[in-house]
Amino acid sequence: MKNYRVEEMDGASILSTCDAQGRTPFEAAEKARGHRVTLRGSCAKWIRVTDLVVMLPTQLRPRYFEFRLRDAATAG
Repeated sequence: MKNYRVEEMDGASILSTCDAQGRTPFEAAEKARGHRVTLRGSCAKWIRVTDLVVMLPTQLRPRYFEFRLRDAATAG
């Protein structure tokens, strides 16, 4: 399991922060928020998940991932 920082965002402002473990950023976000998540799209309230593993700057991998909580209408 990897360590991630999960932040609830409103635009560019951080509303809350916690650390979570998971095999993937999706899993860490779902554990931290207690709800299913999906890719962010263009919504204002979103979840930023940062991989806490130190990586070499030459690796082409995102340092953070953007998600949003899934609505009841999009669930399933």
